[in-house]
Amino acid sequence: MTNDIQNGEQEKKVETATQTETVTAKEKTKSVNSQENSHENFAEMLEESFSNPSTQAKRGEEVTGKIVSITETNIFVNFGDKNDAYADINEYKNSDGELEYKVGDELTGFIVKKTESETIIAKSLNKQHANRAVLRDAFEKKIPVQGKVQAVIKGGFTINVLGSRAFCPISQMDLKMINDNSQVIGKTFDFEIIDFSENGRNVVVSRRIILKRELEEKRKETLEKLEVGSVVKGKITRLTNFGAFVDLGGVDGLIHISQISWVRVENISEVLNIGDEIEVKVVKIDKDRISLSMKALEENPADKVVKELEEGSTVSCRIVKLLDFGAFAEIAPGVQGLIPISELACGRRINHASEVVNEGDTVEAQILKVNPATRKISLSLKALQPDPWENIEEEFQVGNITTGTIESISQFGAFIQIKPGVTALMPISRIRLGSNKLSKQNIGEEIEARIIKVDCENKRISLEPSDIPENAEEEPRERKPKRPRNEKKNKEQNEWKKFSNQESSWGVPEDNPFRNLD
Repeated sequence: MTNDIQNGEQEKKVETATQTETVTAKEKTKSVNSQENSHENFAEMLEESFSNPSTQAKRGEEVTGKIVSITETNIFVNFGDKNDAYADINEYKNSDGELEYKVGDELTGFIVKKTESETIIAKSLNKQHANRAVLRDAFEKKIPVQGKVQAVIKGGFTINVLGSRAFCPISQMDLKMINDNSQVIGKTFDFEIIDFSENGRNVVVSRRIILKRELEEKRKETLEKLEVGSVVKGKITRLTNFGAFVDLGGVDGLIHISQISWVRVENISEVLNIGDEIEVKVVKIDKDRISLSMKALEENPADKVVKELEEGSTVSCRIVKLLDFGAFAEIAPGVQGLIPISELACGRRINHASEVVNEGDTVEAQILKVNPATRKISLSLKALQPDPWENIEEEFQVGNITTGTIESISQFGAFIQIKPGVTALMPISRIRLGSNKLSKQNIGEEIEARIIKVDCENKRISLEPSDIPENAEEEPRERKPKRPRNEKKNKEQNEWKKFSNQESSWGVPEDNPFRNLD
């Protein structure tokens, strides 16, 4: 009996173990089945997410994605859909036929075809995507559509848009007024439908809206990249007398005429042409005003030349501009010096630089002064000219008769040029003794005169009419009240003093040989 009990207990243990193993096996099987079901459910959810219309972009929607590859004919874009979309490469080329996109860039387009196997996007809707419903969607969603300009009519153009006839007002064809309407006939552009009525029988389109949007996007992108000091490329769009306007990509900048070259530019059209593509440096940005420079990209030739110039040396230069106060001369390209009017000729009265030199003349000049900091250079022609007063006593002796030209007449005498650079004075007190009473009408006439005084130190020569006896004395005149002693002076000396104080008869005070009178 005891054995029976023991046998019974063993059978219960075996049965319990068997049940435990069965339960464990079932649990393992359940766990495996649960994992398999989980994988299956995830796959189903993933598949459902791709096939569920509510989670996918639909036809006509605008999408943006990253370019994953570019072939000769297509651009492939991934925008999160099951399949990569693709677009015709020609739709995204610019007016020059160049593609400005690369792999990794973002591309925006409209879904024009959507199937299980392919998705096609386009920059705008074209004829192959067309039907009346598509036109309405394009109007409501502002999707660009392709249209071909057919003819010019009153107030605008007729446009073939996806097989339908549309109207584009002349003001909506471009950003600016078109001078020659025939230029756009037969061409295909992108348009935006701005009016869709009468079930599609009345369609009005605008190209201006698209151009303005593209320009604004390009402008914004360009302004974000521009900064002072950056070097950019642009195209010249307009020339004025003060500079050239350059299109930098939706944004215009100005090159002032002074920033075109280190060499002086008189006529911009001789240096630049509309349509020229140039490289410029941004020198200033003031809100929307952008100042550009071409010469900032070149080394200033004056820096090197100015360092090599020495005061007192002689240089060959070309006269480039004449002014009342002197003449500008070009020493080297971009390096100019000024010849003051007082340094154009020795001892001559000069009212304008044109009396001595002409634009284009090549002259030898002496360097008077060089300022490297300001790059200002002073030149002189006079310094290289012989001194007309050298050996003057041998040429003009007291008592000799000489001939001269009357230069001017004043209340205290006549000024007579007896030699280039040498002017003598015939005092009014000596003129009264002669037979000829000189007046301003005699200016320019030749006259004979006797030399009565030569002062080489002060560069002064006095004359008297040749028709009066030597040492003739003026007849006594009515005595005037005596002046205070401190005002009484020798009459002739006073006449010289008056001449030295005249303001502009000579035009060049420092050239006045009588300026140092006591």
